[in-house]
Amino acid sequence: MFTFQMQQQHYGLLHGQQKSMCGGQRYRVSTAVGDGVFHVQKRLSIVAHHTTTAGSSFGKIKPKLSYRGIRHAAQSIVLPDGMSTQKVDVLSTLEGSAPPPPPISKSDEAFLEDGIEFVWGTKDLSVDELNLLFEKVGFPRRDPGRLATALANTHTTVWVRAARKSRLAKEGQLLGFGRATSDGSLSATIWDVAVAPQWQRGGIGRGLVERLTAHLVQQGIPTVTLYAEPGVVGLYEKLGFVKDPMAVKGLAFQSKSERGKELVASLTPGRS
Repeated sequence: MFTFQMQQQHYGLLHGQQKSMCGGQRYRVSTAVGDGVFHVQKRLSIVAHHTTTAGSSFGKIKPKLSYRGIRHAAQSIVLPDGMSTQKVDVLSTLEGSAPPPPPISKSDEAFLEDGIEFVWGTKDLSVDELNLLFEKVGFPRRDPGRLATALANTHTTVWVRAARKSRLAKEGQLLGFGRATSDGSLSATIWDVAVAPQWQRGGIGRGLVERLTAHLVQQGIPTVTLYAEPGVVGLYEKLGFVKDPMAVKGLAFQSKSERGKELVASLTPGRS
């Protein structure tokens, strides 16, 4: 499964051109935001990502948030349409140095006392167990081979495991996960943050996002974004993220939707 990553401006139309490659072919995509339908021209540019959005709706919009720092997020006023009243300040900061990293609200040592361990990297991380975690939280199950490739090409990965056996988990069991893709210099995006249902509301999700964000900011990356389910936007705002700071929304193209299948078929080599 792959997605087209695009931007939607509040004032209506966008004709975006992305210059990545997919299957050795180049394409260009333009969109008409009003009806939510992608109008596809013959030469398109496709950027491939896995999406964590369940369901088959085409062009489903998820709020895009950008990290601005705890202090700025607390002061920023966001209007109902997603526009920030501090747009000029937001733009100037995004073009400059990275904001300060978020504070870590609960230390690794404190989590260890509760039998929870944060682990960096993908060593000892089971793709099958990760897929099971995704299923438990409602994310789509990924092809194991593709998921392994995605992890190998991920900029930063942090996951959580049980440090000791308990009535809720065996020692070493995967409890939570998060990762970030990045060019290593200008921008990064956090993806796939998931916590096992029986371990939610214990600070693990917050701990994952705090650690990922702090790590990226400390590398000097000025723009850190994520796409959030509407129900958890409030949590991310508390962590220093601002919703739609530049009045931009994210759309995800889903190849398994009816329109998506038609588009994929039209891009099959040998067909016009």
